[in-house]
Amino acid sequence: MTKPVSQQRLAKAFVELAASPVADPTDPAGLLWALAEHGTELFDDCAANVLYFPDGQAAAQVTGTREELIDLARDAVDWDEGPGPEARRTGRPVPDTDLDGDRARRDWPRYARRARELSYGRAAAVPLRVGADTRGALALLGPGPTPLRPELLELGQSLTDVVGWTLDRERRLAESRALADQLGQALTSRIVIEQAKGTLAASLSISVDEAFQLLRSHARSHRRRLTDVAQDVVDRRLKLPPRG
Repeated sequence: MTKPVSQQRLAKAFVELAASPVADPTDPAGLLWALAEHGTELFDDCAANVLYFPDGQAAAQVTGTREELIDLARDAVDWDEGPGPEARRTGRPVPDTDLDGDRARRDWPRYARRARELSYGRAAAVPLRVGADTRGALALLGPGPTPLRPELLELGQSLTDVVGWTLDRERRLAESRALADQLGQALTSRIVIEQAKGTLAASLSISVDEAFQLLRSHARSHRRRLTDVAQDVVDRRLKLPPRG
């Protein structure tokens, strides 16, 4: 049914997936498109589409190279039917399934009927794992009654794993950058507060502890951030009287 994949085409697919840019881990459209495109290209007469559920979002991102299959995949998510939603839900591969067989008619009635109307006879899927989480799936559809070869699913899982590793790496990098920003902001705030304490202690002839109490009291009574009050004191925009 499907011709063997050349080593050159296979290597190109893995390299391009690994090199695909991810500007935002919650919206990796380019990477998902590359997975769907390479899945379709490498499997010749099979078609591929990708489901991805970003962190904290209910809506699925659906990517594919054929518009009718993108529409089918979106409906499959709404119905919670078909190989893609099942692989995502269970975290396990969905083996080659006859879309005219008992299993598909029983478990995916709407999906199987629509897929058959589009002239597809077989379906399978592999999960898209990002770290410990299953965030989506790569679904494969083949024409006619001939079963999909097991090596196609193995290759599909390998391609999908590359995408999962890339997304996990980008997610960890984003978390590290966010943590670094938070630490940087905390350090900057601490420096400004210490500067304001020193300024008040010198100008009012009070201790640094008393200066801090004065800053905190003003911030609370005026419902302002302590850092903003401290910055105004350092910049000479605010003069605080000693506490009576």
